[in-house]
Amino acid sequence: KGEGDSRLDAYGTEADASTLCPTPLMAVPCAWFYGGFYRRVSGSRDPWLALQYLMAVLVSAGALLYLALYRWMYWDGHRQAEILEEELRPKAWSKLVLQAWDFRLSSAEDRQNWAQSFANRLRSLRDEEDQANARKQQTTCQKYALLSRRCLGMFLNVVLIACTWAAVLLSTVKRDQISKQLGTWLSAAGAGAVGIQIGDLAPNLVVSTVGGVLPTLTKMLTDMEKWPPAVRARHNLWRLYLGKILNVVVVIGLNVELIAGKPLYGQEEMLVEHDVRYKCVEDQAGAALFSLVCTEFLLSLALKPITGIISGRAWHRLMGKGDFKMPEFEVPDNAVDLIYFQCLLWSTSLLVPPLVFATPVLLFLQFKWLKYSLGHLTSRPFVAETCALSVTLLQLLGCSCLLFSVLAYCLAVVPLPHTSLCGPFDAGRGPLAALAAWAWAAGSS
Repeated sequence: KGEGDSRLDAYGTEADASTLCPTPLMAVPCAWFYGGFYRRVSGSRDPWLALQYLMAVLVSAGALLYLALYRWMYWDGHRQAEILEEELRPKAWSKLVLQAWDFRLSSAEDRQNWAQSFANRLRSLRDEEDQANARKQQTTCQKYALLSRRCLGMFLNVVLIACTWAAVLLSTVKRDQISKQLGTWLSAAGAGAVGIQIGDLAPNLVVSTVGGVLPTLTKMLTDMEKWPPAVRARHNLWRLYLGKILNVVVVIGLNVELIAGKPLYGQEEMLVEHDVRYKCVEDQAGAALFSLVCTEFLLSLALKPITGIISGRAWHRLMGKGDFKMPEFEVPDNAVDLIYFQCLLWSTSLLVPPLVFATPVLLFLQFKWLKYSLGHLTSRPFVAETCALSVTLLQLLGCSCLLFSVLAYCLAVVPLPHTSLCGPFDAGRGPLAALAAWAWAAGSS
């Protein structure tokens, strides 16, 4: 290779764009990962490649954070105006009923959707008034009992999230042992390779399983706490988001320790060891996150409507009561899944830059699949307090953007102790400081 060409010298002088690196799911080109963004000019790293890499990360993080915060402030202003109007002119029923006619609806499907949405809003308003009247008639003992119930529910929710943390942490730390054990058990049936593959995917499968179980358990707890419908919807959003995103934070935290090359969490040894198949530890972390993106897209997003309808039919056959009803399209679940998946995509793209080209395709496919599921695999959702839910969703999106911005900042300022042939940045120096020194030297000369 000549000067100025992209190189994979960390994987040998003969490595090229067709050289494959393993991931827990499948082998992919090593050039996709951080280690493949290595170029030499005049005997040293190409500073322009490092500048392009770093500026793409920082500009993307800043733009995402700005847009999310701007939209949050915009919708929060609408919500505050709506609350003020309700306090000054409490005419909720008349305001809603006078909006029942919409002559812009041309198709029968649009009219049916509008009618069902309108009925849902009426039902929500009635439920809120019933609960408000019930709260006014509560005795002191009943109020303390309700407070105790809600405190217990929140405590159980924290315990649930802690258990999911432990499951994700153990499956990641013990992945090699799980893989060897499964390979040994299934080798008698001639499926030892399958067992090893499942063991390699153990953290991903645990994350997907937790993501599938968490919504049901969270809703059971919020139902037990007896919140009003609108408040319960927001609790479901925040708790589902925290449960899912904190699991990813655990995975990212373990990979950050791997990249740092030293224990970061008070223990004596690193929780995840460097796999010698990867010459750059950043590539190992990127491979783990890339495989998590693939399994989450397939198991948590694509298969979710299908598993919902299968479990619904199985439960109906078991109970044998009445006609089968399609499972409801859960707006909080799907909204949280998309925000969580976006955060996972952004975080992974720091170490697997070509993923940014696949991101629009994945989100477009998911949108089309959700649209099909809404029309054919689920029933229409019960939605209340649209403006309040929009504000909550934008708050969750803002938190995801903030997490991505923190990771981008760490990549920009923290020295990376990788080998000398890995990635666009020098080892042992903060990328931002190294680029500043290069710019100063270039200006002086």
